[in-house]
Amino acid sequence: MSRLYQGRLHGGAGIMTPDQFEILRDEFLVREARILDWKRDEYSPDEDRLQNFREVAEFSGRQMSEVALIWLLKHIQSISLAVQSKKYAWTWETEGGEGLKQRIADARNYLLLLAACLEEETVKAETEIKKESD
Repeated sequence: MSRLYQGRLHGGAGIMTPDQFEILRDEFLVREARILDWKRDEYSPDEDRLQNFREVAEFSGRQMSEVALIWLLKHIQSISLAVQSKKYAWTWETEGGEGLKQRIADARNYLLLLAACLEEETVKAETEIKKESD
């Protein structure tokens, strides 16, 4: 039983207390880091953390950030369907695959990857502008 669930049993007021929120936040931060590290080896085995985004962007004629956004939206759509249908397991893993917690963690990781793409694109654009002005 998770510490958050134990808190609900003992708090029982039907509200998310600050302590319960901190426990949930910490649970997600730890899992997100593990998931990001695990999937990094699967999707970007080299030094380039954005390798997949870079390659798909080249194949599709899009910016890396656009690819990251599309992949993020795929996760958001999956979460949306689960919440709207009320057919989800509030767990990290299920017998059939990922629970809703993992889908949310994946979406949050894609937000970070989107930020990394935007950072790289911004630095590249600023460098090109500087070269043109020199």
